[in-house]
Amino acid sequence: MEIVLARHGKPKLRHWAWITPRQMREWIQIYNAAEILLKEIPPDTVEKASIAGIVVSSTLTRCVQSARALCKDNSLVIEEMFCEAELPYGNWNVPKLPLSVWGVLFRLAWFCGYSANSESFAQAEMRAHCAAGRLVTLAKENGSVFLVGHGIMTMLIGKQLLSMGWVGPKRPVNKYWQFIVYYAQA
Repeated sequence: MEIVLARHGKPKLRHWAWITPRQMREWIQIYNAAEILLKEIPPDTVEKASIAGIVVSSTLTRCVQSARALCKDNSLVIEEMFCEAELPYGNWNVPKLPLSVWGVLFRLAWFCGYSANSESFAQAEMRAHCAAGRLVTLAKENGSVFLVGHGIMTMLIGKQLLSMGWVGPKRPVNKYWQFIVYYAQA
């Protein structure tokens, strides 16, 4: 049995320059609804998804489109539990900083316990535990499962799989279309 954790394709997004913490809400909504660029899907990712017993995706547009691009013949399961760990943001209008700076600051703050306007790190870990259990069940039923997911949630799910005795890398995927494989111990 194997579980493959992959990151979605690159989203089509307009450039955002300097924004306030409150504007992060709008950016998160746009990002969650963003479609993907369908060019340059790595052949090894296409091949790995095509031989999976089942392909699974989060409900966010970028994952659903990526999964559909990868699994033309496989059955596709779309479930909310696989969505990205929510990014917190502040409700204040100053200061303006580059979007990338706010993204890093709020994600680091999230790991340290800040969760305004989002699920907490502990809640995301509990969801990742449930998601890992669901993937194990699907792998038992189908022989293998290919998840098209997100960077942070994939990292959390991978950590859960390792704690459940699965064998695989400790480092998560971070590039678009990249995947890692976990195997059940014999």
